[in-house]
Amino acid sequence: MLLVSIIGDFHSSIFPLYNELKNNIFHHIVVDDDAFSERKKHVQIIQSLKEFNQEKNLNIATEAFSVDEDSQTSIDKLIQRIEELEPNLSNVYINITDGLANIGLLLSMKLLDKGAKFLSYDMYENSYNITTKDGMSNKTLQTSLTISEHFKLKGFAIESSQDKEFAHKYKREILELFNNYTHELELLNKDISKQKLLHTNQYPRAYQLIKSMKLDLIKDAKIITGGLFEYYVYLQLRDFPFDDIEVGFIIKQAINKKINIVNEFDILLMKNNHLHMIECKFRKNSNKNELIYKYASLIHIIDDDSKIMILTNESPYQQNIYDYQDHRLAPHRRGYLHNISLRGSIIHSKNEFLDEVKSLFLN
Repeated sequence: MLLVSIIGDFHSSIFPLYNELKNNIFHHIVVDDDAFSERKKHVQIIQSLKEFNQEKNLNIATEAFSVDEDSQTSIDKLIQRIEELEPNLSNVYINITDGLANIGLLLSMKLLDKGAKFLSYDMYENSYNITTKDGMSNKTLQTSLTISEHFKLKGFAIESSQDKEFAHKYKREILELFNNYTHELELLNKDISKQKLLHTNQYPRAYQLIKSMKLDLIKDAKIITGGLFEYYVYLQLRDFPFDDIEVGFIIKQAINKKINIVNEFDILLMKNNHLHMIECKFRKNSNKNELIYKYASLIHIIDDDSKIMILTNESPYQQNIYDYQDHRLAPHRRGYLHNISLRGSIIHSKNEFLDEVKSLFLN
């Protein structure tokens, strides 16, 4: 097939459909408006698609095509190019999911009656409509991007991720540490932050469990004070039917050849091409306002419809944001407005946490 993807505001909306159809595509035209502000994004999308094709050994020609959406002559040139590449228009599929409306309208006016098919992806249902001159049908996507593929297609480089096998290998120790000895671990973490083990008699079991996982209290301080809690949360989630899970996932976004912006996500969850995140804060008294502001600015990087949960080591697990007399809940309310759920400790509220995971990320 010849696939034509029209780029709009939500650039990543073309990727799930592209992944679904990739084995049937011989040529892919990626269309954007010729406005200067869109050129950098368009160039990045083309590059990401080419790298994806190479990684998957796909023999798909990827072509950039810019049009002036306010010029019929410009759009007619696109139509001419489509017909040059595939005279049999029944093999032409045009993805107008998030495309510029005027381009999609003109293409449908001129190509529907000739047999072209128009696609629109519903990110919320993970399905797509195929519209022809004879009507419309709906299909559910059968494939899901991995978390790495999702970010690579968005133009990010993958820096690293934590080894989930560590959590599997030391599952017993990790669960025992957090289920039974969180107070000891809190004291141990305080000593680690000072790089002095001053009170080993106050955390004997936590200390023993850390040593049994072959962790060095200084060299592996980051894992002990943060990563182990991420593994603990991951172990609660690993049997849920997510398509992909990553822990301690670090990505880089290039500003230029020498400068990158690095972002780390504690736990990422992919389900039906929807990517969500859980931030894990074991230490108490985290600055909740800073966390909300940080992730409100990053949520669009994760996905167009992402949801975030922030776990802290405080009680209770869930607050009533509608309690107008409690002014301490401003961060919780601000988070709510940005699809960010600010929560307390899950250690004694596992069932409540797991029920919320199902409702937030799996329904």
